[in-house]
Amino acid sequence: MKRFYSLKAVAGIVVVVAVFFVSGMESQAAKLKLERFDGGFFSIDKPRGWEVTTAGMCASFAFLIRDPSQPLKQIFHFGEVGPVYMSMQQKQIDYQYMNMGGYPVTWIEMPVVSPLTPDNFLAQFHLIARTQVAQRFMPQCPRLDNLQVISSLPQQSPIGGATTALMRALFTEGENLGEGLFLVTVAPMLPYNGGPGGGIAYGFLVTGITAPKKDFRNIENILTKSIQSYTVHQSYVNNCLRQQASTYSGILKAGKTLSETSDIIMQGWQNRNKADDIVAERRSDAILDKERLYNPDTGDVYEFKSGFYDAYKLDQNRYEMNNLQALPRNDYDLWMKAPLDGYQHLR
Repeated sequence: MKRFYSLKAVAGIVVVVAVFFVSGMESQAAKLKLERFDGGFFSIDKPRGWEVTTAGMCASFAFLIRDPSQPLKQIFHFGEVGPVYMSMQQKQIDYQYMNMGGYPVTWIEMPVVSPLTPDNFLAQFHLIARTQVAQRFMPQCPRLDNLQVISSLPQQSPIGGATTALMRALFTEGENLGEGLFLVTVAPMLPYNGGPGGGIAYGFLVTGITAPKKDFRNIENILTKSIQSYTVHQSYVNNCLRQQASTYSGILKAGKTLSETSDIIMQGWQNRNKADDIVAERRSDAILDKERLYNPDTGDVYEFKSGFYDAYKLDQNRYEMNNLQALPRNDYDLWMKAPLDGYQHLR
């Protein structure tokens, strides 16, 4: 049986590095200092003071780089995640098999991802991360709670019969809102045969860069530079090939080079549709239960609890600022403005 998480971290493999840091009134990207981290058989330029967690080796290697003071700032890469179920019927078959005295199905906790797409897989990642097998492998595994995909761009798949996409998504960590870019490949691994152990699939080359939403656009370029710095010693690759020739050679062939990975991420961000930026802002308001209004005389944008505007319109002349309006749905400049605290400015 295959282990739940395995990162194919070798020369020519997709690695996504999420390097993050807090932005304020001035550009915080300029303050981010990278330092070389030597992991023995691999190295990477990581943000100073960030913690590195690794798990497994060769075909099961994975790493996570995270700011200990802000969990939303993280780098993660898993070469293989799964298996997950492709149907509830198959999961029920496996339950019945175990209840009748069959061998334990180690992935029985895994969710159903149907239809099998990168978007659906990423949306179920929080359930995968909570399974016992995932927690045993890497307790710090990213949760990506309440994940909502904003955009999904199909990419050329590195594996035959697989589907790959670069996704932009919002998610939560406690009460905090995060944003990230994720490159995910999904493929069925065993044919559905109606018996135990069939009807399953894996996520391959699951990579992600994330940060608090308010910071992500300021540091995306830095994250990409960090991705490009990842290297693996050739002696390690050769040793893994000797131990796991059939598996590891396939991994090497399937992987993308780091430069190609960074190109995918950079181009995906630079070429994003402005409409997606507005969608991201509207989704973030919905997740945080907030709404934005603006003053058409000044162009200032204010943030309130959801539902405030309905009450405001009933008696808006009681306020000195009595001309607030909802943001036009497609006004990019207004939606991109950092909103002010409405309750502090409303008189």
